[in-house]
Amino acid sequence: MLACLLLGAAGVDEQTAFRKLGTIEAGAAAPGSRFAFTPAEVNAWFRAEGRARVPQGVRDLRVDLGAERATGYATVDFLKIQKAATGQEPGWLMKNLFAGERPVVVTARFASRDGRARVDVERVEVSGIAIEGRTLEFVIEDYLRPTFPDVVVNEWFGLKFGVERFTVGPGGVSVSVGTTAKQIPK
Repeated sequence: MLACLLLGAAGVDEQTAFRKLGTIEAGAAAPGSRFAFTPAEVNAWFRAEGRARVPQGVRDLRVDLGAERATGYATVDFLKIQKAATGQEPGWLMKNLFAGERPVVVTARFASRDGRARVDVERVEVSGIAIEGRTLEFVIEDYLRPTFPDVVVNEWFGLKFGVERFTVGPGGVSVSVGTTAKQIPK
């Protein structure tokens, strides 16, 4: 019985998150409006997007929100993800270092203003081993960008759908629609 209630609540949070996002993406948000996404809605959206974008190779997704930061957790099979995304067999290094499922923790800092945003990956842990600095840069350039070319990290990019800014905090994510419906290119 409790499991049914929890699954139902997760479904409601997912529906609510996607309804709010749908309003923003359709351009139906009134200029100057704000949308508040609860941590439960953010997590429901995160899990749904994970299932949709990477149906094989990722499970147990969740995110913890903090002041201008988020930490995401997942169990990841990097080889399955790369094969599914690119159709190519992973190289020797990937096979030997990242074979099998690994617990992964990613912490990122978020900033936005004037219709632009930035997501800076601060730290990645794979199987409890921290990846930072030049090694993290290597992973982003040689694994993340080729596998997911539409992902933008560590640089400013334009927000779409008239979004002026967003804020990330322990209480959730707040999205503000600008007073004019302008789209800023990437």
